[in-house]
Amino acid sequence: MKCSVTFRHMKPSDAVRQYAEERVDKVTRLIDREVEAQVILSLESHLHVAHIELVTDGSLRIRGLDKSSDMYASIDSAVDRILRQVKRYRSKIRNHRESGANGRELPHRVFSVDELEPETKTPQIVRQETVIARSMTVDDAVMQMDLMDTDFLVFTNAESQQVNVVYRLPDGQYGLIEAHAPRERHRSIRAVRETGRQSLGSLAAKGVSSGRCASRTSWPKNG
Repeated sequence: MKCSVTFRHMKPSDAVRQYAEERVDKVTRLIDREVEAQVILSLESHLHVAHIELVTDGSLRIRGLDKSSDMYASIDSAVDRILRQVKRYRSKIRNHRESGANGRELPHRVFSVDELEPETKTPQIVRQETVIARSMTVDDAVMQMDLMDTDFLVFTNAESQQVNVVYRLPDGQYGLIEAHAPRERHRSIRAVRETGRQSLGSLAAKGVSSGRCASRTSWPKNG
């Protein structure tokens, strides 16, 4: 295991560094594959923040973050978060293999309302990040989102090669957004319509009367 410990806005401590490395090492042994660990320990508004991220040789990222009044406690809580996810997906993590290419780079923008101009309701761009939409299955995307302890994940669907977003719902279930280019959608609609005309023509040729019909695709309800 490769482990780097970085201190920010606080004085480095060999004792804290060793403690973090020992705690992380116990978790990586459960994964049973090559892992690189990055630990960032910082002081923010009198709170000790521990941010731990593990990256496996299959490009899975496992993240734990916690803050408290004590750095040792923050490290423990962050490691415990990772440990729970590792135990939950232990077999999948061991057998996971990265699928397809490395993924696409997509811009990610964060908006904020300018408080200095209350009459203006239009949000302003305050930060822009690049998101790597890695190629993976929907199931792997859900697992990766859980392992990163986040509420959404942008990825490239390994089956459709389209950019998708999986996200967490308030009730604990998951949602999936599938993005399609307008032209592709129009081509799909035309193809469906043409298929429908051919089917109706075939029925008419057989002397079968067809009434007005409607097709609807609905999402299965959660629960």
